Amino acid sequence: MTVKNRALVIGIFDLFHVGHLRYLQYARSVAQQLVVALGSDQVCLRSKGKLPIIPQSQRMELLQGFGWIDEVNFIPCSLSETEQSVAWMLKWRIDHVVVGGDWEHSERWQKLEPLLNSKGISVEYSPYTTEISTTGIVNKIRSTH
Repeated sequence: MTVKNRALVIGIFDLFHVGHLRYLQYARSVAQQLVVALGSDQVCLRSKGKLPIIPQSQRMELLQGFGWIDEVNFIPCSLSETEQSVAWMLKWRIDHVVVGGDWEHSERWQKLEPLLNSKGISVEYSPYTTEISTTGIVNKIRSTH
């Protein structure tokens, strides 16, 4: 395995769980530096139609608190804005993007991956933790209360 210089992970990281941790640990293992693009409350509202349960300031603090994540920044725009997304990744000097395995073959990444590759940014899909998800946690809370 070739270790990359600056790997990027992208996420909301709401109701942080072991799947999030494993995703971040995997990305850390393939890069000298790990950069997180955190979805802000407003980006989440625009893309998912709802606000995260945990406010952006607390999600940012949680990620920064690990000590092995080199940078945490708010994502500048939705990934559906492909040209703008490539531009900010280049500006952040990203050379590798680690995407959650549940996004592999998605329309979004089928558009983004070739654009990133054309700029020298490789894309890799991390193993997906199937036994837990934020949606599953929310549904469990709703069904027990």
